[in-house]
Parts: sequence; C-alpha cells; structure tokens
Amino acid sequence: MKKSTVLFLTFMLCAVFSYATYSSGSRLKKDSQDATPQHTITLPKLNIEIKILPSEVAYLPDMEDRYLDLDEDSGGEGVIPASDLYAIWDNLKVNPYRIPSDSVLVNDSVSLNLAGFTYPLAKHYRVTSEFGPRRYRFHHGIDLKVYKGDSILNIMDGMVRIAKRVGAYGNLVVIRHSNGLESFYGHLSKIHVKQDQTLKAGDLIGLGGSTGRSTGTHLHFELRYLGQCVNPRDLVDFDSLCVKSDTILLTQKNFDHRKSAVSSATSSGRIWTVRKGDSLSVIAKRTGTSVRNLCYLNGITTKTIIRPGRKLIY
Repeated sequence: MKKSTVLFLTFMLCAVFSYATYSSGSRLKKDSQDATPQHTITLPKLNIEIKILPSEVAYLPDMEDRYLDLDEDSGGEGVIPASDLYAIWDNLKVNPYRIPSDSVLVNDSVSLNLAGFTYPLAKHYRVTSEFGPRRYRFHHGIDLKVYKGDSILNIMDGMVRIAKRVGAYGNLVVIRHSNGLESFYGHLSKIHVKQDQTLKAGDLIGLGGSTGRSTGTHLHFELRYLGQCVNPRDLVDFDSLCVKSDTILLTQKNFDHRKSAVSSATSSGRIWTVRKGDSLSVIAKRTGTSVRNLCYLNGITTKTIIRPGRKLIY
C-alpha cells in the first residue's frame, strides 16, 4: 500500500473519532464485557474495526438513521420490539418518528395485544391529573400519586429505549413493547435500568420522585404509538388496576386530541376575538394561558399573522 494512501486513511480515521467525540461531548468507551452494545464500522484496507456507542452513532456522517441492527452482545438483529413497525431505534430523542398525530392511522386500525399487563405501581394510589388540555399546556399522560422511593414497574415485556434525565420529564424511562406501544415513566428519583436492556412485565425500572418540572412527588405515565400519545384510560382501568381488555383496537380517533381539545374549549366559550394591537403573547397573558397552547388549539405557529376580528380558542 502506498504511503500516501495509508496517511489519507489514517487522517480519515482520526476525523471520524474526533467528530463523534466532539458532537456527543464524551470520549468513546473501550470494549469490556459489560459495555453498552455497540455499532461496528470496518475499515478493510487498514484491517481496523471501530466500535461506536449507539448514543454517538447519530453524530457520524451518513449514519443519522440508526437502523435496527444491535450487535450480538444484545442478542443480534431483530431483538428490538416492533422492529417491523419502527424504522429506527433512537436513544437520544423522546419522539424521533416525526409522524403527525392526525395521520397515524388515517385509513386503518391496529389491534394491540395487552395480555400480561402489569400495573406500574405496587400500591394503589389515586390519579392526580388526567390526560388532556391544561390551562397552560396539553398534558400527554396521566399523573399517579406516589411517594419518594416507591417502586415503579414495567407494564409489559419490552426493551429500554431511553433511561436518562430529559428536561421537564426529569429522570425518564421509555420502554418499547412488542405490540408497538411505548410506555413513559417520568419524574423518577432513581433509574434502575439501562438503555437497550430487555425487561419483563413487572420488572423494577426505578423509584418514585419529583425530578424535572413537578410540583410534587408523582409518576407521570404516558402511552404512545408511533410517537403519538394515547389517553392511558383508553387502555387501562385505573380503578381495577388492569387493562380494559386483553385486546384493544386503536383507530385514528385515539389520536385526534386537538379536535377534542378544541371542542372542549369551544363548548365552554373560551373564544378570544383579536383586537388591534393584539399579539399571541398579549392574548396569552390576558386569557391566562400560554402562546404554545394558543398555537396548539388553533393550528397556528408563532409566525402566523393574526388580524383583528379573528377568533382564537384558548
């Protein structure tokens, strides 16, 4: 091999290492028996293999889509739940799927097998906040009263996609299940699972807490399908602590949350007629809501021009 070719390939190798390390903000970890599952990039001409952590592979050129190819350390290709439904396995973003809520199941329905469901709490506590629109934002899950240190359990067999601190969620665990659902457990005081870990229903995933944007100790519990939230009450009976049926049929109606929110706001008379000089921030302040909620309810963005006389739901 020519010296110039060796130098060039060596330079490219260094560039790959530097790019991944700079973007992820962490050094590449060395192999070990208990290391996180890794992706492998082979450079045949140099007879070198580079092992890249799943959390870093997103930052490498031409590898933004992390397809379902976990290596042999995690059981081999195809071990990821619902791999026939989801195109990627992403440990970084809460919702990487980018499917609009109004087009999840437009011309179709899906039957979900919920057999083996386990209630996420070992004890029965009350629901403290329901799914749906709040005064300042849309609440994408149901809040369950817990005390700090209470056991939080996995509801169905699956694999951990996210196990880390995520903004308002605080300490968050997201688990993908074989039926295509993903369950979210937010505000945990401690996390007891790792990303890419396989779990059984009833396994301990963490402890109750109040991390993130929380006004008291509770579990924020979400259910999502293809990245879009489903009202947990559509599937779970929170009085009997079990699913409503071992098989549930999901349709587009389960995802039309904005329509139901608009209907609720309209029926209660929460309509604002835009006046001269009004802006979204001014209207939000006067109505006691948020700009984000105004945009959500009215299907607009912060860049939308609102003219006098227009009626906005709040």
